[in-house]
Amino acid sequence: MTEAQIRVLLVDDHQVLREGLRLLLEGEEDMVVVSEAGTGQDAIRLALELHPDVIVMDLGLPDGSGIDVIQEIHSQEPSMRFVVLSMYSDRELVMKALEAGSDGYVPKSSAHSDLLQAIRVVHAGQRYLHPIAATAVVTEMLDKQEESQLLEILSDREAQVLRFTAMGFTSRDIGDRLSLSPKTVDTYRQRAMNKLELENRADLIRFALRAGLLDDADKEG
Repeated sequence: MTEAQIRVLLVDDHQVLREGLRLLLEGEEDMVVVSEAGTGQDAIRLALELHPDVIVMDLGLPDGSGIDVIQEIHSQEPSMRFVVLSMYSDRELVMKALEAGSDGYVPKSSAHSDLLQAIRVVHAGQRYLHPIAATAVVTEMLDKQEESQLLEILSDREAQVLRFTAMGFTSRDIGDRLSLSPKTVDTYRQRAMNKLELENRADLIRFALRAGLLDDADKEG
């Protein structure tokens, strides 16, 4: 191992895949695999012991989610860099991985062509998203922007009631906060739902999440 090599930890529960990835990476002069892990707990232990430059992380592990592993390692080693290598690239999973602290996202089907570049890019302090993952992120952003714009058709009071409802407060709780009767709160809620064409509370909560209404909800009690 030379000083310039990127030190990589491979995390995947399939040994055959790990062996293939090791051969791929160690065929490069600027990379070396420092260890492998088949479980989340082993990944956490090895990451904290070996301090690799980049962790290539599968999300489906036998003892839990790779997303939880990323969060745990990232909480203790904020400078650690991650490239998710997953069979799945749906929007929700991509966003959760990025929010957990992943710096890159590559589908397993594209590992042979994109993983090496992803490792180099995130090691350099940048993000790498395969086009499939990038599309998921852009779609998420556009949807959120569209729904944020829809909020403009609500009155301030309707938006307040919608937000507090999505946070789990009852009509009476909301009424106490806003100096309104529970019946008036119900009226504002129904007006907001009618304007946004929301049919039930589940729709309301999904809308609030995607529109960013709950982004600071943890600061309120």
